[in-house]
Amino acid sequence: VHCFLPRGLRLGKLVNGNWEVKSIINIYKILIIVASVLFINSTSYSHHSNAPHYDKTKPLTIFGFVEEFEFVNPHAFVHIKSIRNGESVIFSCEMLPSNTLMKQGWTKNTFPTNRQVKVNAIAARRNPLGCWFESAETMDGIKIEPRGVVIEFDSGAFNYDKPVFINNIPNFKGPWKRSSLLGFRSLTSPDANTSGHDPSGGSSPKPGSDILTEEGLKAGNEHNAPLDDPALQCSGASIRRVWGNPFSATDIIQTSDFIYLSHEYMDVKRIIKLTKEHDDGYQNQLYGHSIGWYEDDTLVIDTIGSGSGVLLPYPGVLHSDQLHFVEKIKLNDDGLSFTLTWLAEDPIYYKKSFSGIMHFEPSAYDVQAWDCTFEKANR
Repeated sequence: VHCFLPRGLRLGKLVNGNWEVKSIINIYKILIIVASVLFINSTSYSHHSNAPHYDKTKPLTIFGFVEEFEFVNPHAFVHIKSIRNGESVIFSCEMLPSNTLMKQGWTKNTFPTNRQVKVNAIAARRNPLGCWFESAETMDGIKIEPRGVVIEFDSGAFNYDKPVFINNIPNFKGPWKRSSLLGFRSLTSPDANTSGHDPSGGSSPKPGSDILTEEGLKAGNEHNAPLDDPALQCSGASIRRVWGNPFSATDIIQTSDFIYLSHEYMDVKRIIKLTKEHDDGYQNQLYGHSIGWYEDDTLVIDTIGSGSGVLLPYPGVLHSDQLHFVEKIKLNDDGLSFTLTWLAEDPIYYKKSFSGIMHFEPSAYDVQAWDCTFEKANR
């Protein structure tokens, strides 16, 4: 007799009338997997604020045939040939990144060309033939959803038996992903609301405007968040954005002289030199010049030289080339999770700092190639 969780995950079993519980670590893995499914269920539409592009109050049902399935990052698309007002048209439905869908059991063959389907979607705000994919059903009754398949914990990539410290240095070996249970939040004043957006897709006071200088406001107002999102040009935009992508893994390799950060999102690779002094003569680059050091159970990363860019694509908070970005990565006592606290200072664009906190847990998957493809859909 077994106690079943979704997809057959077991907490324990009856042996001679006694309940034998799996190890705490195994239960921890199970909780992470179950929470991941719930997380994807709750965020499939809200992924990096799709409200400016799609109107959830306008559901759309499409009957037709698959013209093309683009199984790519940063977003996959299924193109459906259908009839509208007596004319042949092609709807383009956006969905989650292919890397995320792949972890839910999808492949490039999920939508074969010419397959007859019924697609449930959300209408785009601007493109009359654009849509956000919710689910589909084939003519033989097979339902296709961007959720529901769970990887068994025994096939996970994370080593749960790794030491918490090595030579008194916290062991950050991953892979890690943003927590499905704890998520992230802004530490900036509530009035700033750096994670907010206008759900109607219209105009509203820019979140965070109370702590932006006149130059910062001007730069932000010239930035159209939905259409100028750097992800549409295959850019990770900023260190904050790279860490914050909810569905991708990050690994951390530590040596005596350097830290190597490998982010799945946009294939971002960072090298942090272990020192407390920035090198002279560094050149500005997208993710800046980073140095780091340890403070007990915490890795501190200090970054300057990022050049002008976008700190928070949604709602569109930009930064000048004077950005100073600090990450504090604190390994929790069990070594099975860490907390990232970040601080962004910019004397040109900000009256005071932006800050936030994110929580990370083991990833069942290694970092995979993102191989971003420029988006083709007309939003």
